[in-house]
Amino acid sequence: MIVYIPTEVDGDSCSPPWKNDVIDGISEEVLEGLEAQGGLADAVINMGQRKVRGCSKGAKQVATLGPASCEEEMLERLFLCGVDTFRLNFSHGDHEEKTELIRKIRALEAKYRHPIAILADMQGPKQRCGKFADPDGVELKKGQKFRFDLKPDLGDETRVQLPHPEILNALKPQSKLLLDDGNIQMEILQQGYLEDGNPFVDCKVTVAGRLKANKGVNTPDVILPMSPITEKDKEDIEFACKAQVDWIAMSFVQTADDMGELRRRVNGHGFNEIKLLAKIEKPSAVDDLENILEESDGVMVARGDLGVEMPAEEVPFVQKRIIRAANEQGKPVIVATQMLESMIKNPTPTRAECSDIANAILDGCDCVMLSGESAVGEYPTKAVTIQRRVIEATQANQVSMPPVPETLKLKDDGKDDGTDEVLKAAASLAKACKACTIVVFTATGRTAQLLAQKRPGMPILAVCKCLEVARRVSLLHGVYGTSDRGAQDLATRVEKEGSYKVRFSEAVDIACRLAREKGLAKEDNDDVVVVARLPLFQSGRLNTIRIVQAMGAKQADGYGPEEDGEDDTDLAYFED
Repeated sequence: MIVYIPTEVDGDSCSPPWKNDVIDGISEEVLEGLEAQGGLADAVINMGQRKVRGCSKGAKQVATLGPASCEEEMLERLFLCGVDTFRLNFSHGDHEEKTELIRKIRALEAKYRHPIAILADMQGPKQRCGKFADPDGVELKKGQKFRFDLKPDLGDETRVQLPHPEILNALKPQSKLLLDDGNIQMEILQQGYLEDGNPFVDCKVTVAGRLKANKGVNTPDVILPMSPITEKDKEDIEFACKAQVDWIAMSFVQTADDMGELRRRVNGHGFNEIKLLAKIEKPSAVDDLENILEESDGVMVARGDLGVEMPAEEVPFVQKRIIRAANEQGKPVIVATQMLESMIKNPTPTRAECSDIANAILDGCDCVMLSGESAVGEYPTKAVTIQRRVIEATQANQVSMPPVPETLKLKDDGKDDGTDEVLKAAASLAKACKACTIVVFTATGRTAQLLAQKRPGMPILAVCKCLEVARRVSLLHGVYGTSDRGAQDLATRVEKEGSYKVRFSEAVDIACRLAREKGLAKEDNDDVVVVARLPLFQSGRLNTIRIVQAMGAKQADGYGPEEDGEDDTDLAYFED
């Protein structure tokens, strides 16, 4: 098999900054083309009088790419309408197609100097029944008996092949079997073995319907003794790693062990920094949610299969439980599936769909996702625009935020070192002075992640040592990453000259410049809060909070970088 990779790398890397030193404004021609399709750009005018992509949303937007959205022009329109992360669905297409999409996304982010995350969603195992002698399948009646076995013979009204011995061996009397997305349901009567030693199960039909060839099979109340990583997934994971995607999502996770297996495989390819996301779509995953979160960097509420494997009326409450648990562990959570399903064919959403998006945000999710709406829908730009407008309306009308745990914990946290209290103080200060943004300089994204879960009420600008980190934080609520030449030059100087040779006020001025360029600061006297740990790059608790006007420390306070560089009494900072 030939694997096509845009710029193949053998392990974690730190990409150089974008070549253009000035953010390209959004052209009127692009805006006119967008509006002609019913889209509305998420654009603001910065202090340099350029129209740039906005950075003010709390909840982020994830859009799935497909035939309706794979061209450069459409990708640009979706990004300008508000997309923060593009999802590549590995259930469809080949590596060559994915390579071209990645190339287009990276070119787009460079054009606007705005990091965009790429989420690679693995297909996972697909269990399906065999074929029937009648091409139209068989009509199953309620109460009739039906058998599944391993025989390759074409099926009839009494039996059909189920070419998955792991399912046949795991099913027990009274277990449930769902077929064709739950449209047909059965109860296991007995499990046994034929004369050749191969397993079979006899079932009773509880929900009737016509069963056709190759329909999906779900086992909601059984944990199957199998890995969620198929041979196809193994190839796709290696490709995704070497193609430098930012997040990898694993489908049909049953327990935390599945995420542990994925992490070992990704690490085995030399990539320890790629973030891993668990799709919660099975009841067993809900039961093991806390442990899965410990093994993951984030989760997705995959309501499609979740709604097949458990009663539909329970899904809203499971969604709330998953979001709450993710908030408590400081992990980003995506709510997905059917958010604007009607817009696959219609130019306007239903009121219930708008309420669904708003309620997911009120529950505390970090991201809302579009699937078919942006992949194969007739109105992808309108769908992204509507979704963003609901986010903005929810943000504007929100009377109360979801309760935030007193102490947020990440897996790699050690003892309580006071960082949490510093972040609380920074958020409180920013609210009190109505700051336009909170800026953190970060090597790993950890401080931005902790601060995001506190929902400070204003955008968080994460100035990153590496572009890869700036992309990964795109899934975090209210966090906008960047890694331009100024930030990377500062980090390089620290590594070469040492922490005490680079002034903290230089970092503060970079923060102010970026706040102005990103359109976060509207006036020179807008307040910016900077959170830091000094000295630079040393592990330990955060210990510095500084408030400065957007014009910069030198102009506002008469205290800033000196050209001769002789004054080294303060330090620049990137948290480790």
